[in-house]
Amino acid sequence: MRQIGSGAEAVILINSNKNIEKQRIEKAYRLKEIDIPLRRSRTKKEAKILEKLKLLGMDVPKLINIKEYDIEMENIDGTQLKKLLDKNPKYADMIGKNLTIMHNNNIIHGDLTTSNMILKNKKLFFIDFGLSFNSTRIEDKAVDIHLFRQALESKHFRVMNKAYKYFLKTYNPKDKKEILLRLEEVEKRGRYKEKT
Repeated sequence: MRQIGSGAEAVILINSNKNIEKQRIEKAYRLKEIDIPLRRSRTKKEAKILEKLKLLGMDVPKLINIKEYDIEMENIDGTQLKKLLDKNPKYADMIGKNLTIMHNNNIIHGDLTTSNMILKNKKLFFIDFGLSFNSTRIEDKAVDIHLFRQALESKHFRVMNKAYKYFLKTYNPKDKKEILLRLEEVEKRGRYKEKT
């Protein structure tokens, strides 16, 4: 196996079958009594979300196998959107379509950056559902978009406004109006915190 990445929660490897393995690693600073059930439940939750989104027809990696703390999934061998969006901000309309599916089904991504999106064969795959969760709350959906806007601002500031307009054209969940109103409140709170 070859390691190709790591995050706060897990290491990402390519196995002998050329699939991706995401292994949630033990945290020495956490008590074993907390660490073991936490890693187990997060692994299970991520796998369930992947399966559900696949059933809903969204482009996500196919789940191959799940162990206690590990998920084996299809390797989406494409190009990260972060390398493409500046040249073609219209790709953001695909983000809007995907997020509509998620929010209509009360799934929050939790880490909506262009690093977690891969373009392959003209399809946009969302990846890394490690921070994802189920929620009916308008606030959580608004925060998902807020994180996406922050990602645009920091990594794609030259095309931010264009990309966001394309996103809004295709982001059409049933409670869009309420989500966007709440987004304004979320962003006001953020600006207030920056000033204080």
